[in-house]
Amino acid sequence: MNAPPTRFIRVMPDDLRRFVSNVLQKVEVPQADADIIAELMVDTDLRGVFSHGTNTLPGYSRVFTTRGFNPMPVQKIIKDTPIITMIDGDGGLGHLTTHLATIIAIEKAKKSELSMAVTRHHGHFGSAGKYVRLAVKEGLICFCVSGLLARMPEDPNTSAWAHYPLDNCPLSIGFPAKEGYPVIADICSSVMDEWDVTSDRFQSIFSQMPAVVFRSFGLRAACDFLSAALGDMMRQEFRDSEREYSNAYYGAFLWVLDPAAFVDPTDFKTEVDRTTDLIAALQPLPGYDKANLPGGPEYERECEYNALGIPLGESHQNSLETIGDEVGVLIPWR
Repeated sequence: MNAPPTRFIRVMPDDLRRFVSNVLQKVEVPQADADIIAELMVDTDLRGVFSHGTNTLPGYSRVFTTRGFNPMPVQKIIKDTPIITMIDGDGGLGHLTTHLATIIAIEKAKKSELSMAVTRHHGHFGSAGKYVRLAVKEGLICFCVSGLLARMPEDPNTSAWAHYPLDNCPLSIGFPAKEGYPVIADICSSVMDEWDVTSDRFQSIFSQMPAVVFRSFGLRAACDFLSAALGDMMRQEFRDSEREYSNAYYGAFLWVLDPAAFVDPTDFKTEVDRTTDLIAALQPLPGYDKANLPGGPEYERECEYNALGIPLGESHQNSLETIGDEVGVLIPWR
């Protein structure tokens, strides 16, 4: 899904931002909140991570209409120290709460060299990379994950693999550069997606590389413990049967570090550049025309898409047009 589409139309980022914001406002999200969510979704598209960008707009919008999310959350800071922040999302979409937590964590890291934030009681937050990039643009190192509490499956015969790792919790870590591209891994905790579980691919990977599968279990657990568990979502009011907003079962965790805590920050960023240059001089992997660290191809797409427009593949375009028609928002590219 995140490969650049072969058949597409181009839509300029500002047009897409306005469209997303207008759709969200139609489902009762206040304009200020809708603008933040739209900025984050389009920022994700600009990197070519289409699965977690504006492709999610139709699903989110329909959850708002059924009150699975709170369209007008009042976010509350539960804990606040010079280094630590905990924020309750009041059932809103995860983008808002995690964005607020990231902005606060960035400011604290600038003052204290290190900060950490936990969010809870909100919906899906998309990909983790967009929050990491906010910190990296400020010359900071950032790590971000999202997760939820483990639940018992309805079918007691469900396999461990099919039930646990495949919520595919997102995680990202990023490092600022001086002149080259920032190195940003924007990935997930599982080696496979849920649609691969019943295929021969799973059996093949497990038989050849069982360690990869078990590492997926470990990464998934880490995401859950760092986010939902640290966010205290074990409490009665956050359980499935008790939540007012049924889809607000996610939490997030992030830490932000100023490289200046250990080294000269310019020297650190120069080392990031040296490493990406070193990798670029090597032979690329089979099927690729250049060697990059994570963040290189995404940086190139961002430059191209900002200048020429974001490529919307056919299914992506159709899904956005469908939700626009459903809520009565003008489609800017028609």
